[in-house]
Formats: sequence, structure tokens, C-alpha cells
Amino acid sequence: MLLLKLICFITAIVSGFSGRFSTPEELLELGDNALSSDDVTTAIKFYLRGIEGIDDDESILTALSLYTNLGTSYSSVGEEVKAIEMYRNAILYYSDTIEEIVDKTILKSASDLAAQTSFFLGLSHQEIGNSQKAVDAYAYANTLDPFHWASLANLGSVLHDNLKEPADALAVYNKAFHILTQTEVEPTDVPEDPKLILSQLQYRIGLCITYSENQKCVMQDDPTKEVACTEMAANAFSQAIELDPENETAKHMLATVTADASMSRASNAYVTKLFEDYAEDFETSLVDNLGYDGFKRLRHAFDVATGGVADKFDVVVDAGCGTGLVGEQFRNVSDTLIGVDLSPSIIEEAEKVRPDLYDETYAGDVTAVFIEKKDEISMIIAADSYIYFGDLVPLFEAMEVGLVDNGLIAFTLENAMEDDEIRLRETRPDWRWQLTPSGRFAHNRDYVEAVGKEHSLKTIHYEQMNGFRKEGRNDVRGHIFIMQKVIKDEL
Repeated sequence: MLLLKLICFITAIVSGFSGRFSTPEELLELGDNALSSDDVTTAIKFYLRGIEGIDDDESILTALSLYTNLGTSYSSVGEEVKAIEMYRNAILYYSDTIEEIVDKTILKSASDLAAQTSFFLGLSHQEIGNSQKAVDAYAYANTLDPFHWASLANLGSVLHDNLKEPADALAVYNKAFHILTQTEVEPTDVPEDPKLILSQLQYRIGLCITYSENQKCVMQDDPTKEVACTEMAANAFSQAIELDPENETAKHMLATVTADASMSRASNAYVTKLFEDYAEDFETSLVDNLGYDGFKRLRHAFDVATGGVADKFDVVVDAGCGTGLVGEQFRNVSDTLIGVDLSPSIIEEAEKVRPDLYDETYAGDVTAVFIEKKDEISMIIAADSYIYFGDLVPLFEAMEVGLVDNGLIAFTLENAMEDDEIRLRETRPDWRWQLTPSGRFAHNRDYVEAVGKEHSLKTIHYEQMNGFRKEGRNDVRGHIFIMQKVIKDEL
């Protein structure tokens, strides 16, 4: 999510003061000093006293700053509901008072301050899941300040991620990009490194373009001329990479939309970032929202392959363990269960929600662990984790090294959509893998079993696994493989 939370405290211009600190202006300054020292409790007390003293003659800038900075104080300690109330009070005060302001300088300062307040209001609504109210707040911020690029960037994220309105999100992302690249007027709160923000905006623009497989794309300067959406998306992802060569997500999506056959594996950086970003929500999103049950199907297939009477395995590695969904299924047949995942946050989440599941955990590349544990591993389980490999040869080489003789591998892969599979078999019967619009790889069964055979891994059980999760409204197709390491002559 492109969430640009500005850490700043708005302070109105204050004049000199004398005597006891009792005027709203004086209390505003005291509150700001306390807040800058991280004494939030004291700051809140000063701001509340200042608000109590506001009268009809009060400076609009002082009043707006008191309400806004009080809201920021509440937000800083997680009290978003109270923060929302204060931000709304500031905006209502602005609306009730602005028509009385004659001085153009004060008028401009008040409008800019109200825009920033509305932006903060949007952040608080977004934080607690009030998506439509966040949209309204961000849009109002941009109305008050047309060069407030951050309000547009966050507006785009809510429209795309929460409300599933990619066309509207695309429009505001483009507008934010234009604000940061035009030279006529300095944008509000220019980022320290504009290229990084511009790269993220182009990445998000590309995501909006690829949101729907059925959408039509046209040239902006000639709406009658239709073009391939993948071409436009590829251009956006390419710009994102040019602006930030370290943008791994853009690199991955560029390969996705261009069907780059040279991309044989999702980079570790891409996969790590993907799961780091939503570690805490990973299991809820996968199981509850996407209907994922591949971990249960993998255990059922294992029971079928072994007749349901398998002895315990000495060392079992859960490759790409996530939060332990599949590890939990195989705990009762594992003497030692090892969880491996690229994402340290996912490992932490697994240890939090299933504290007694794994005997050991590793945050790193599974292939390195397989090689490190040469001839030690009795079984490898991998549910929905090998889908980030296209070329399976390096993976199978590592598994062959790690497995003991007669050791087992139980894993799942995705298959191409039915229409794609038919087309591929007609046009490229020897197809191996396909990089899908989701950014994951789909594999041909024949290719998987051929690579297994090359590495002493014999398929002892195979079954289709269709509908094991959703992608949008569509059921995803998949495979389950149970393989055993055997002497090559036995293949």
C-alpha cells in the first residue's frame, strides 16, 4: 500500500505573550512544545484548555491548529476515533469561519491547514477501515489544496485496494504523478527522494491497468485508438524500474505482463516483501477471503499415497511454511519439524499463532537449507510455496541433495487455466511453466515429473487440485505431487 503518513505537527503563527499561559495561542505553543518532546499526555491537556478558550475573535489559524494538533496527539497513541472527532471539528470550524476572512494571506494559510487536516482525517479513517470516509477526506484535501499529492496517492490506494475501483484509482495516481513532475508550482510537502515515490506511483498505475483481464485500454490523446493494456502496463512498470532500480515488485510485474520466458523464478526480494507486507493478515486473507484449502488436500493426498499408515519421519522440512497451516497437518508424522520461509515476519507470526508447532525455524531460502542439511531430510512438505519458481531444476537439485534415500516430497503447484492449458498444448505441447497475471507460476504436469525423474524423484501419487483457492471470482487450478527419492535404476 502506498501509505504516505506525514509526521509533522502544524503550528500556527503565534505572537508574543505575557503573564500566565492562558490564551489559546499560548496554550497551542505549550502543547506543541510538549508534543515535540513526546509528552503526549501533557500536550493533550494544553490543547484541550486552548480549545475551551476559543471565542468569536480567535484567530482561525490558532483554532485550526489546536483542533488538528490535538487530533494528531490522539492518533499518535492509537485513539483514532478521538482523532477523527478533532479533525472533523477543525474542518467544521474552517467551513463556518472562512467566509469571514478578508486577508488573502491568512485565507491561503487557513485553506492549506484545513487541507492537511483533511489529509490526516483520511489517514485515521483508513487506519480503522472506514474506506469511503477516507476517500471523501482525501478528495476534500485535494480540493482545498490542488498540489497536495499525498492525498491523491493515498486516495488511489483506498480506491484500488479497498474499494476495488481501479479506473478511479488510475486517474488519481496519474494526477499525483503529474503534480510531482510539473515545474510550474512546488508541490505540497515535496518528498525527500521524489524518485522513490514516483516509482511507486508508476508501479501502482501498472497494477490498475492490469486489474481486469477483460478491460480495454485507449490512448489518452486519442480515445478512439485501442491499445493492448499489457503494453501500457509494461510501460508503467518499466518507468517504475527506471526511477528506482531496486523496485523488485515492479520488476516482477513487468516480467508478468510481458510473459518474460527468461524469468525463471520470482526474486527472493519480491517474495520477501510480498509476505512481509501482510504477515499478520496472511492466514485470514488466504483461508477466509480466498477459500484456500490446499494444505488440507495435501495431507489427504499424502494419506492416500501412504495408505494412511505412515510411520513418523525423523526430519521434516516445511518449505515456505507461512504461518504453519500445512506444518500443523503433518506434525503428527514428524519427529522433528523445521519451518523455513523467506519472510522473517511470517516466521514470527507462525511462532505467535502456533508456538509449539516447529522444533526449528529458519528465515531464508529453502534451497540453501536443503543443501545445508545434505542427506538429513526424511520428508519435505510444501503447500502453495513452489509457485514462485518457474524453472524447477535448481529446486529439485537442492531437494535431491537434502533428502535421504526413500525420503518423500509432498508439494502443490498451480496449473494453467483450462483455456490456457488447451491453447498451450495445441501451440506449445512441450510448455514447461507459465507466469500468470497473478505473478505466480503455473506448471505443466509432464514437465514436473520429467524434472523429478532427472533428480531421482519418482512420482508415487498425483492428483488434480482444482478450486483450492480463488483468484478474483475464478477458481484456481492446481496439482498435488507425492514423490520419493529412489535409486535411478528404479525410476
